Amino acid sequence: MKLFYSPGACALSPHIVLLEAGLPFTIEKTDLKTKKTATGSDYYAVNSKGAVPALQLDDGRVLTEGPAIVQYLA
Repeated sequence: MKLFYSPGACALSPHIVLLEAGLPFTIEKTDLKTKKTATGSDYYAVNSKGAVPALQLDDGRVLTEGPAIVQYLA
């Protein structure tokens, strides 16, 4: 799984849940102004809303909205 985040945005609770659950994941910083990820990818290709957090599952599906991500992980 990969968690997309931006400093100061609402991705902290999904990040904490992932850590506490001991689930394997990576994180990728996203610039909300340019809508680019740290690797230079277009973030709109991940989340058409352009907002964080987003959790990309191993099968390619993407969950958006912090509360939905946390409930899925629980």
